[in-house]
Amino acid sequence: MQPNETSVAERMERREKTVLWVSMILGILCAGTAFAYKVAEFMFTLGSDDVQGFADVPVTVYFTVTAGWLCLLAWCFKSGKFVDVERTKWEMLEQEEEYERRGE
Repeated sequence: MQPNETSVAERMERREKTVLWVSMILGILCAGTAFAYKVAEFMFTLGSDDVQGFADVPVTVYFTVTAGWLCLLAWCFKSGKFVDVERTKWEMLEQEEEYERRGE
């Protein structure tokens, strides 16, 4: 491979990673905004006299589920679950090769 080809490949890889990260960040921001809007809508409804109390359970469920996911995410970061995430894939492929070798 010539030096010029390597730099082109590296630029393409960098561009693809940039597009992936920008897409993920925009998706998370849009989803977060929609979630915040939905929660705010529930909160405003709770304060009105028209339909008072109808959204108590859904809001409680939203907050409980969100708290659970945040705790799970914090635990994953703290315990190192996001370090070397590709290792599991390679271990699975090695196990499959071992099963095939044994004839199972």
